Amino acid sequence: MKDLVVVIMVGVTVFSCQPTNGANLFTAFSRSFGPTEPVTFTTVRRAGDYEERLYQAKFWACTEHHGAQYTIDDKLELFYRLFAYIGGKNSKGEKLVLGIPVSIEHNISDEEHIFNACFFIPEAAQADPPTPTDPNVHITLRPQMTILTRRLGGYATDETTWNTETEKLTSIITAAGEHVIPNHVFWNAYDPPFKFWNRRNEVWLVKE
Repeated sequence: MKDLVVVIMVGVTVFSCQPTNGANLFTAFSRSFGPTEPVTFTTVRRAGDYEERLYQAKFWACTEHHGAQYTIDDKLELFYRLFAYIGGKNSKGEKLVLGIPVSIEHNISDEEHIFNACFFIPEAAQADPPTPTDPNVHITLRPQMTILTRRLGGYATDETTWNTETEKLTSIITAAGEHVIPNHVFWNAYDPPFKFWNRRNEVWLVKE
């Protein structure tokens, strides 16, 4: 997966030049550089190079792409949909704070790869999330889950970076005797593109 930063910056450029359809989306992109709200979790323990966390069940706004190929155009389309949703393209016409992380759930089977791009719904809207007006966007209740993770700095610039980090984390936790759900991983980015230092990215593996 190309860095979410690249997707966001290209989106800003494209929609700033399209005043009709792009107006609400450009507003959403611009607002995403402002306040954000992180999803909450409980740290269960820290064990050497990784951390175990408990996340409660929460609603996320998501949109899917199916297939082994996941081009830059595919990524842009997914994020246009999500930014439009938080920018007001929903049943309440409500603008939402950008919940973080921006999260890609990647499921792999023998038949296909499924990329599920999601924005966390902020707590103020968790009890009654506005319904997306785009049929390609859906509200998903991610169940309670215990995840194993560690922090990755810098810019995660391509799929190789995410896969390499997934392999490293898997090796660390396997050596520690941990067991995770196979072929199921979350790639997460927390920072806007103009933050150059102390960046935060995380791979999440779900504990069995």
